Amino acid sequence: MASVTQHQIQKFHKDGFLVLEQFFSAEECDDMRSQIQKIVAEMEVPPHCRTAFSTREEEQLQAQGSSDYFLTSGDKIRFFFEKGVLDEKGNFLIPKEKSVSKIGHALHAYDPVFKQITHSPKVQELGRKLGLERPVVVQSMYIFKQPGIGGEGEIYLGGPNHL
Repeated sequence: MASVTQHQIQKFHKDGFLVLEQFFSAEECDDMRSQIQKIVAEMEVPPHCRTAFSTREEEQLQAQGSSDYFLTSGDKIRFFFEKGVLDEKGNFLIPKEKSVSKIGHALHAYDPVFKQITHSPKVQELGRKLGLERPVVVQSMYIFKQPGIGGEGEIYLGGPNHL
């Protein structure tokens, strides 16, 4: 496992997050990419549940806040789409694999590849080094950045429930 420095630990406690480059091996990243491609290829989302994901609070309250699909996503694997990729009936205007914004929120609980990596010894060791007494993975997600579409300039600030 990549060693975590004392400075990084202090930064985590100050900022509430930590960026660790190359924490996962190239093989683990390839495994996650391959698995997410399989998940997308097999995805079946009824048109009335297709929701455009937004990081803007007012749009979340309007579109996602009233959407049962979004509100009940915490313990399921759910799909969220880029703006402008769906027509008014929820049909895809572009190929579905190019329309996905993110997949969340329980990959760590229900997908075997993500579960194995999320609960790996090195992730557990990282939690111990950061001084977490009873760490729990609340949510997990795979965030896409589709070329040529999506919310330009948006930054996702997920908070403590978005790991």
